[in-house]
Amino acid sequence: MSTQQPLDSLFHLAHTLKRKIHDHLEVMDLGIAPMHVRVLKIINAKTPCTAIDIANFLDRDKAQVTRLLNTLIAQELIIKQPNPEDKRSQCLSITDAGKEITGQLTEVNKRIFEQMAAGVSEQQLESFMAVTDKMMHNLAAQAPKS
Repeated sequence: MSTQQPLDSLFHLAHTLKRKIHDHLEVMDLGIAPMHVRVLKIINAKTPCTAIDIANFLDRDKAQVTRLLNTLIAQELIIKQPNPEDKRSQCLSITDAGKEITGQLTEVNKRIFEQMAAGVSEQQLESFMAVTDKMMHNLAAQAPKS
């Protein structure tokens, strides 16, 4: 097998999944981009959550994260509150409107996963997860060669 075939398959899967999610977001007409969705999910899953937590998780710079957060704050999907453990940062929380959206997104993700995993056995899914985890670990552990 050539090295290009697995890469092409992974790129195609990632692109198709991203496109499917984007299509669902457009139908839902939430007025937010997929990256905003990722931020909402992070804030929803991590308590307490700060802008630095999001920047680290997404591997983005603080300015990019600040722009994402400002959009979500303007749409009243998240709020900032003082961080009792660190006066230099603020904790992020999801509003009721943000929670409603994350609930809808959870259902969309479930439907997409069910469609994607149709005809795939539990054992195949476990193998897939093990392989992708190993590949991500390999990529994270090695510096690029010049």
